[in-house]
Amino acid sequence: RLGISEKDCLVVEDSVIGLQAATRAGMACVITYTSSTAEQDFKDAIAIYPDLSNVRLKDLELLLQNLQQLNLPNN
Repeated sequence: RLGISEKDCLVVEDSVIGLQAATRAGMACVITYTSSTAEQDFKDAIAIYPDLSNVRLKDLELLLQNLQQLNLPNN
């Protein structure tokens, strides 16, 4: 228990099962898929990346901030 609101969390996952767990917990989720999960339905993810090699932590922070400002549901 970290004492952090689920709305302040950003989960990074690679499968639809992980995405479902994150959204059911009320957390936003970014997907970085693998060759075995690339065809899964990631429609509830707030972003989908083939890999994170060019994604900076600041990019993810801004993504979460924008989501919060729009007051969109995470699930």
